[in-house]
Amino acid sequence: MDKSQRIYVKALKKYNHGYIDKALELCEESISLNINNAASINLKGLLMYLKGDINSCQKLWKMNSEINKDRVSEKYLESSSRDLERLKFYRESIMLIKNMKINKAIDLLTKCSESDFNIINVNNHLAICYMKKGNCSKAIKYLDKVLEIDLNNKRAQNSINTINNMNDTKEKFNAKKIACIFLLFVFIISISSLSYLKLKNKNITKSNIKMSKFETSNKNKQDKKELKNNTYKNQDIDFKYDTLKNYIDNENYNAIYNVVEKFKNKKLATNDQVLLSKAQELLVSKGVENFYKTGCDYLSNKDYKDAEVYFLRASKYGSNTYVYPDVIYMLANTLESSGNVDEAIKYYEQYDNSYSDGDYEETVLYKLSLIYNDLDKQKSKTYAQNLIDKYPSSIYNNSIINSIVNN
Repeated sequence: MDKSQRIYVKALKKYNHGYIDKALELCEESISLNINNAASINLKGLLMYLKGDINSCQKLWKMNSEINKDRVSEKYLESSSRDLERLKFYRESIMLIKNMKINKAIDLLTKCSESDFNIINVNNHLAICYMKKGNCSKAIKYLDKVLEIDLNNKRAQNSINTINNMNDTKEKFNAKKIACIFLLFVFIISISSLSYLKLKNKNITKSNIKMSKFETSNKNKQDKKELKNNTYKNQDIDFKYDTLKNYIDNENYNAIYNVVEKFKNKKLATNDQVLLSKAQELLVSKGVENFYKTGCDYLSNKDYKDAEVYFLRASKYGSNTYVYPDVIYMLANTLESSGNVDEAIKYYEQYDNSYSDGDYEETVLYKLSLIYNDLDKQKSKTYAQNLIDKYPSSIYNNSIINSIVNN
């Protein structure tokens, strides 16, 4: 067995164990030693096929077919022609996801999954769709499929971390609810016990207790004073249980948000606190996505003021939700569009620091490079170079970015 073939065997083992990037490197090394190693060429083409690079895999198989007269490559090449339509469906699904048309995106991605072409990206985005629908168990099923092929896939790993954070948040809320319910139970028992003891003592001592007119008068005055004080305090904490419950039942997220913001740091009765916790949980589980969609609607109509309001609401309660990276980008975009560049930079940089593998990273690097070009030339150059390094085929690698890097 020659050296090229030995390296091919290593590449095949790496591929079978889920290390496709290493397998790709070994394939390239094997082919560089022997251009006639048909097996290495086919494997490299297959790896590019799984990654969704239709042009590269077809070129490799065509070369193998013409130079080495390889029949396997001919079959690969013939069947891959049907994947061009799947690539079109995949690109359409990305836009649908960004516009929160999740069910339509799932339909297209399901069609894409009928072959192994681009299967890593397809399964990753199917997982994202089901995360957005709140079906984490189904999302994990697709993420497992990704990791079977590409063990170190960053997008899949990030999605799993997001799901874990979502589950942690839910467990915290559930624990808080249980604690509040327990306190409410203790409170009710305590009140019942005190009422029973008071009634019992009253019955025992009723015939022996006589209160003078003076004592009665003083007691009435004291009671009125306490009532007045309590009334004054309740003016600051006018918590309406039935009203909030109605908001929750009807999923009125704006009204829920206002109540939660008003009372989240105030001391409430136990049953009120239980309901407030439920309201907070609803904001996280459903309200954030609602605020995000509403913000997108306002942004599409160039109503930047209202868009900012809703994106800020989403960001306040969405830090552990799947839609949070999108919220941060849209908030930055809204602020930039409205002329608030300082705040826009803050959120663009937050996205770059926290979600460097996200869907909008390419755009974020471009925006930051352009914004900093008038503020900090070195930072502008750094972001431009990062864009070129990470996305060499990007549509944003234009003359402006090249001039920033070269000046």
